[in-house]
Amino acid sequence: MTRSEITWGAGRVVLQVRSAVFRSLRFLAECPRRCEGQAIFAVLPGISPRSALAYYLSEVPPLNFLSVASSKTPDSIRHMLGREIEAWAKKGVKVSVRESLKGELLVFHCEIQGSTDSVRQEVLREIKDSVANELSHIIIDEYEALLVNRLVDENYAYLSSRDRGVIKRKVAAALDGKSRQGSGFRDGAERSRRKSRVWARLAEYLEKENEIVLEGFITFRLKEYLEGLFDTVEEVAEDHLTEREYREFLRLLRHFMGSQRNKTVEVNVVRGQDGYTLYDDKMEPVEGEVGRFLARPPQGMDLGVDDIIVSAVVTLAPERVIWHGSKNDSPCYDLIHDLFEDNVVSCPGCPLEKTPAPT
Repeated sequence: MTRSEITWGAGRVVLQVRSAVFRSLRFLAECPRRCEGQAIFAVLPGISPRSALAYYLSEVPPLNFLSVASSKTPDSIRHMLGREIEAWAKKGVKVSVRESLKGELLVFHCEIQGSTDSVRQEVLREIKDSVANELSHIIIDEYEALLVNRLVDENYAYLSSRDRGVIKRKVAAALDGKSRQGSGFRDGAERSRRKSRVWARLAEYLEKENEIVLEGFITFRLKEYLEGLFDTVEEVAEDHLTEREYREFLRLLRHFMGSQRNKTVEVNVVRGQDGYTLYDDKMEPVEGEVGRFLARPPQGMDLGVDDIIVSAVVTLAPERVIWHGSKNDSPCYDLIHDLFEDNVVSCPGCPLEKTPAPT
């Protein structure tokens, strides 16, 4: 009799078995890799290695049998299989479902009763098609949120719960394609595409196998899908952190302007072909320290034109800013608008705008 050596440790189970036993137990379904009769079980989300082993050491099901196991979404699977039983009962085919607990896994054993082998095989094939479709919905509509929450909580634990909550909501919107400008996906179209890809992998797998552990399938058979989730979470988190830093930058600038003693009532920013010019409320070029700063910016500070103009406006700390000229492709206007908000007015046209603005 073939001997198995089981070693527990460091969050994984190493099961040494002979190749014949390895094939009969169908370890290939959920193993990340194999080498000369050795299967390595990685830790599945929400499933201990001991539970995974207990499931795989159970009896190999007959050909008219389908086994679906999960630790996170058993209720949804139960409802799905219940609908299948009702649908086949109306066609005169009896399908029974038995539940068993294997560690943290709830296993649903579906057996087609009566009829000939050929009929049972045909029914099993159709059930698998339906199960693949339903499991794709469960993965995208339910399990995906669990995966996103885990990715955000584990990779951005240093952020506040409020920030993590904002990132999770933004990731959900991004996964639906609602916040990706120019992507062509709107109102859940990207979710449907993702679901179709998951369904294809499920259908391909169930065409050859009669057993599936949902969490194991996601971990080892949907690596591309998981990588896509991680990339989306990372991109959204980086955008959120950049936006947060920008808001903090604006807050500091407003605080600086509030501490200025000699404030200006109004500043006119004129954008012409040769750059920007600042005028005071009397339509005179800005003079004094700020005027000298504009005429001769400090060397070695790597300041662009937009940076210089914004620095001058912040130093003047006006109550209102009037913008003259084009606003297109102007980082200067964007920052001034975000900083002063409703206190920025666009001039409809005046003598200051003597030359066409750059496009």
